[in-house]
Formats: sequence, structure tokens, C-alpha cells
Amino acid sequence: MRTDMRGKDFVTLMDYTGEEIQTILDVAFDLKRQNAMGAEHELLKNKTLGMIFAQPSTRTRVSFETGMTQLGGHAQYYSEDNMQRKNKETWDDTGLVLSRYLDALMVRLYDLEKYGMARDIMNQIRAATTIPVINGLDDKEHPCQCMGDLMTIQEKLGTGWKKKKIVMSWAYSDRVKSPGVPQAMLLACSLLGADLTLAYPKGYELDEEYMAFADSAYQKSGGKLSITNDIYEASTDADVIYAKSWGSTRGMDKAEDKEYRKQFEKDWCISDKHFSLAKPVSYYMHPLPAARGEEVTDELIDGPHSIVYDQAENRLHAQKAILALLMKKK
Repeated sequence: MRTDMRGKDFVTLMDYTGEEIQTILDVAFDLKRQNAMGAEHELLKNKTLGMIFAQPSTRTRVSFETGMTQLGGHAQYYSEDNMQRKNKETWDDTGLVLSRYLDALMVRLYDLEKYGMARDIMNQIRAATTIPVINGLDDKEHPCQCMGDLMTIQEKLGTGWKKKKIVMSWAYSDRVKSPGVPQAMLLACSLLGADLTLAYPKGYELDEEYMAFADSAYQKSGGKLSITNDIYEASTDADVIYAKSWGSTRGMDKAEDKEYRKQFEKDWCISDKHFSLAKPVSYYMHPLPAARGEEVTDELIDGPHSIVYDQAENRLHAQKAILALLMKKK
């Protein structure tokens, strides 16, 4: 099993094996235990992480900054407005220069004109840099969120989690969002051999590249992928309902998408009626921020099924594991 990931990028989980993903999670659990005991673990002393945010962030920014501090290093925040990107310096030149100063670079970039444009820029930065590049969310994937989510699922469901009914569902929102969360979860579950149920209305199919990768990975890992367009069927006997909105990956522009999705507003707002069909002990997940009253009712997200704040905390521990493994000293 490979555990030496020093210098590797963390842009897509397609670049990782199931064993490597579980290694990251094992390190995350160990760092979480150390943090709970107040044990110092300055694994990245004097290391610097740069962070480019082309979009706003709460959890990603704070968890990375806090994580680097706890690991003994430092994180720097940049927006395009306070860099020479504002004056149209190229992504190549930006990446090459930052490589001379930093030990790793985190980039958060999505919500561009067309699906896939942000990933193209992410790959451009990745090609230009000589340091690890970490994807803090682009228009195709949110691998850091996924690591925190998997930690939470393993904590709640225990050692038999791979055979539980985990539902990754679309949910209604007026805002057209990135499919990065469901696509990262699809990759991770397929590589780890975990059963996954995808639920979405017709028109919100995931990227064909991600579906093809998952189909191939599942043949090797032994897990099972189920797909349904009926949220009530998906909810029945579910152990986890992880529901968030995402936009079309297959040609619908944002204006068309916003109009098309209105027909699903009632059934795809996740509520207690969905959890009445789930297992008696079952969990609601969302990466936050949630569109309350659209994606989920207040009663559910604030109720006993909800573990959204456990997810949010685990972003810190999971990202510390990613940083420690990618940026570790020679």
C-alpha cells in the first residue's frame, strides 16, 4: 500500500487509489485524536500554503488556515482582486511565480461561463507549478469536502459502512451550483468499494467521464452503484441521505436550468417526510451552506437526523491529513 504521497497534487480523486484515499482518512482520524487530546503535531513547521479564492468561502478558507496553524505552518489568502491577476497576468505566470515562494497551493475556482472551464484553468495551474496543487472546489469536483464527508460517514456507520444505503441526492435550489460534491463522492465510493445510490431528476445526470470512471472502478472494488429518478424510492431504507443541489453537466445553460428545475421544487426539498421512509437511525448530510426552505427544511437540518456540523468539523481534520501527506518534509 502506497503511503508516500509527498509532492502529489490533490485535484481529482481519479489520481488516487482506494488504498491511498483510506490512508488519508486514517491519518485524519489520528490527527483528530491528537487534536482532541491537545497534543501538538507540528508536522509542517515553517511550511507555507498559498490559497487562491476566486469565489467566496467560509469552511474551506477557515479550515485550511486553522489546519496549517495546527500543523505548525502558515496559510496565505489571495483573491484575484488583490493579485496581478486583476491586471490580466496569466495563470501560467502566476503559478510559476508562486511555486518559487510556496510549499503548496490551494485553488478554489468555479461558477464560470461554461461547465468545465474551471477545471481547464485548474489543470493549467497544475501544469505550470512545481508544488502540490490542491482543489478547494472547481466546477467538476470537491475532493477535500469528500474526505471530510467520508470521515463522518465512517464515524457514524462504523466498520460496515460500505454496505449501508448511502444516498447521494440532488435537491432543489434556485441557485445553479457545481456538481463537485456528488462527483467526488461517486469517485471515492467506487474506488473504496462502497455501495452508493445516486438520486436526481432526469436532466441532472453526472458527467459522463465520472460515470465511466466509476463503472470501471466498481468492477475492481466490488461495490454497487444504483441510480433512480425517484427521491422517495431513494429515501426508502436509507442510512444516509446526502442531498444538495447541482446544475446540469450536459448542455443546459444557467437560464434554462433555473427554469427547468422549478418543477422539482416540492418533491426534492428534503424533509421529515423523506426520513419517515429511511431507517429509524439515519442521517442527513449537506456540505453547507444549505439553501434553507429550498434544499432542506429547517426542521430537518436542525433536527436529530442532521450531522452537517460534524461534517463541517471533519473538513479540518481531513484537510490536515491531505496537507501533512502532500507537504511532508523529506
